[in-house]
Amino acid sequence: MSDEAELRKQVADYLGSLEGKGVDTIGNIAKNTGIKRRDLSKIINKMELDGEVEASGVMAGVAGYKLKK
Repeated sequence: MSDEAELRKQVADYLGSLEGKGVDTIGNIAKNTGIKRRDLSKIINKMELDGEVEASGVMAGVAGYKLKK
């Protein structure tokens, strides 16, 4: 598995484990997965383009992301 595929899996696993609406910010995703924010932003953007995640809601002016169903 490539590094990118592994990071995508970490992000998907984390978002899938969230309670409620399953939405979290890039900052919290980074903190909870240990992925650097800059790398995470790139991964989230690719996952969004591929239809795996979507922007959802805004918390304190920061967009959250969730898995696309």
